[in-house]
Amino acid sequence: MKKLFQSDCPAERCHVLMKAAIVLIALCGTAICVLWFPYASYVGMPDVKETGEQAFRAMYASQLSLLLLSALPCYAIVFFLWKVSDLVAAGRLFTLGAVRYFKLSAVVLFCDIFFFLAVNLTFFCLGANDWLWLYIFIDLCALCVALFFYIVSRCLNEGAKLQEESDGTI
Repeated sequence: MKKLFQSDCPAERCHVLMKAAIVLIALCGTAICVLWFPYASYVGMPDVKETGEQAFRAMYASQLSLLLLSALPCYAIVFFLWKVSDLVAAGRLFTLGAVRYFKLSAVVLFCDIFFFLAVNLTFFCLGANDWLWLYIFIDLCALCVALFFYIVSRCLNEGAKLQEESDGTI
């Protein structure tokens, strides 16, 4: 680890740190999918005696599957960030490829925010979601991240244009 921080190549250092952060994010997301979503889906459900066992199971399964479905776009974003870290390692951050990955991440996250909110509002209205305020907070945090991705894509686009001009004049 000490050797990593003493490296003369900052791009290599950033690449390794980005990969470590991306793996940690993916592991945390997997823990949420495996541990939190099943728990939160079960705890918020109305009593089995009120709804009947078959309706309880159907509502639980549909809520859990929709929550898990809403997590899939996040793994696509992790993949895009992995590709960006490869571009950083190659010294090609200011390219249209990086711009495309950040812009795609922003669009995917914006769409996922609305899907996640719609799922949780629907189950809240059905009386099967006690975690609405937590999920709204998560949506607001995700909105900030999506805006960050969009802003970074705009900045990288300007940098890519300048890089092209610089390469053309040399």
